[in-house]
Amino acid sequence: MQSIQSFMMNLIFRMMPHDKPGEAHDYVAERKRNDREPLKCPDGVTIKEIFLNDMSGEHLHKDGNNKGLVFYIHGGGFTTGSAKERRMLTQYIVDHYGYDCIAINYRLAPENKWPLQIEDCYSAYQNLLKEYDSRDVIFMGESAGATAALSLGLLAKQRGLALPKAIVAFSPATDQYEDLPSHKGNIKTDYMLRDAVAKGMADVLFDHEVDREVLKDPLLSPYYGDFNGLPPIFLSASDSETLYDDTIVLYEKLKKEGHIVEKDIRHKVCHAYQMMPFIPEARKTLNRCFGFLDNL
Repeated sequence: MQSIQSFMMNLIFRMMPHDKPGEAHDYVAERKRNDREPLKCPDGVTIKEIFLNDMSGEHLHKDGNNKGLVFYIHGGGFTTGSAKERRMLTQYIVDHYGYDCIAINYRLAPENKWPLQIEDCYSAYQNLLKEYDSRDVIFMGESAGATAALSLGLLAKQRGLALPKAIVAFSPATDQYEDLPSHKGNIKTDYMLRDAVAKGMADVLFDHEVDREVLKDPLLSPYYGDFNGLPPIFLSASDSETLYDDTIVLYEKLKKEGHIVEKDIRHKVCHAYQMMPFIPEARKTLNRCFGFLDNL
């Protein structure tokens, strides 16, 4: 049964205004709207501003945490979001699951074109390895950040960089080439993304018209990547979001290939609900996720 908190979040997103037809989206204004005063830190959790290869970020710590480090990549369609905006989730993780967390602020589109976003993630992780053993690090993200977490694993493998302990992808976009059924079929039930997935991201990420084959690049569409040798993967999505099938097709591919993978699907919750732990469904997913990680 859907929780009241989930129902209310769907209602809030449903009531938010749409861009008018033909009107260019104002990403700068969206970032300003989202730049609210962050939540107060839970007792015992501290936040320190850090820089990884000149990239700003946050290090969240709690005394006694000894399970490792979550390297968190925020979502927002590669156009919005920040480490500060994800504190609701990163603080919750540090407070409840025994992991510290580092979250980064990569460069955003459309001002910064692809692949600067994933190169920033790679550069930050490369710098992180100067202080941390890769076997203690978890790649994690939601939405575009979940896509980046998967892509970063593929890129690290490609370039011979040490791989993390695991990868966690909450509501990722895994296939931007194929029009998966949920991309259009769930538009009426995905009040956050609406038709954004069906429209695609190419016009935002590139400053020129691209051939559709470019969208098969595994760094854009991880589904087409070679996951052989990558660490265990945890996937999660809502059955009512437009990116639902992205999780399903990747899970089925990984399962068929014998990869260690687990999926968690929740009913009628909003896209990227996992970043809002006041929603009961989000807490259930997080508990299952960290149970999966603790058993590796």
